[in-house]
Amino acid sequence: MPLAKVNYKTLYYRDWSPKNDSAPRATLVMSHGLGSSNNYYTSVIPFLTEQGYRCISFDMTGSGLSPYTYVEQSIHSLAEDVISLMDFLSIDKAVFVGHSMSGIVGPELAAEWPDRVQGLILVGPVWPTSEVAPVFEDRINKVAEKGMEVMADTVPYAAVGSTASSLHHAFIRELLIGMDPAGYISLCRVIANAHKSLPKYGKVSCPTLIIGGEEDKSAPVAGCKKIIEALGSSQKDMVVMSKCGHWHCIEDPTEVGKLSIAFLQQIL
Repeated sequence: MPLAKVNYKTLYYRDWSPKNDSAPRATLVMSHGLGSSNNYYTSVIPFLTEQGYRCISFDMTGSGLSPYTYVEQSIHSLAEDVISLMDFLSIDKAVFVGHSMSGIVGPELAAEWPDRVQGLILVGPVWPTSEVAPVFEDRINKVAEKGMEVMADTVPYAAVGSTASSLHHAFIRELLIGMDPAGYISLCRVIANAHKSLPKYGKVSCPTLIIGGEEDKSAPVAGCKKIIEALGSSQKDMVVMSKCGHWHCIEDPTEVGKLSIAFLQQIL
């Protein structure tokens, strides 16, 4: 099982080579959101490797197969993990793909380590505000009292779009039920506190694509528009997927794959 020792953590990762093991056109580092794992991207990755891209997907600390360290995290510390993982794998530059909470990590990376980030693909990125703090405090209390089942029984149905299938529900439920409750609670605190130390969006100069969901209640289109407006990049675009909720790569991996490839062909 591939494990990377980064900072004081052990991160599980997958290294997907381009089809036929050809030299990669570029490398993508793919970071999932709250209550998820590297498998969030598994249905999208074949579209990318088919086109010659190397994909690194990983489980952030306390998620999937990466054990929780019981040390408090922040958006900046999660961004440092990405840089350390790139160093571990000898990746000089990469396109960062981030879903939901990792949509905050991406701008932090691009602002603080601009020489390491070739571009950003932000899928349903969360716009950090003080208004979200009570929502995640409520989740913290529920999970602390009842465990992950309380999230697994609600999120897969409430956070998807109107065309989501029972298979989508089941996959998302499996991701959530498999999470370490302490790790989930820790990452909830990261989102709740993110507004206190916002990424320097104006310093982001790399090309950026935001993929929003028309029916996304967790990262509404209005918040995605605020992010795209705040970015300093001269090359930025936003696409909204029809009838899609917050789990874009599960709800419609084909569309996410097509949008990502079109963006990569423009910037690389």
